[in-house]
Amino acid sequence: MGSQDQHRRPDLHAAIGARLTEQQQTADEAARPDREAYEERLDADAALFGTAGWLALPEARRHQVGAHMARTARKQAA
Repeated sequence: MGSQDQHRRPDLHAAIGARLTEQQQTADEAARPDREAYEERLDADAALFGTAGWLALPEARRHQVGAHMARTARKQAA
């Protein structure tokens, strides 16, 4: 019986892994509209860079937008 357990466990682990992957993909799809809207707001705030509007943003928001701008630049450079 021990050898049967060894043969079944990889299948069980693969099934669990596949299910977790499926759940994560479903969650990612559900969160996509909110994530895209958030990124659009970041892009809009990034367009304010170098203007008085940029200085009007709270410091924490400027940090968020700056990090977004850096990520975007890295993606475009790759």
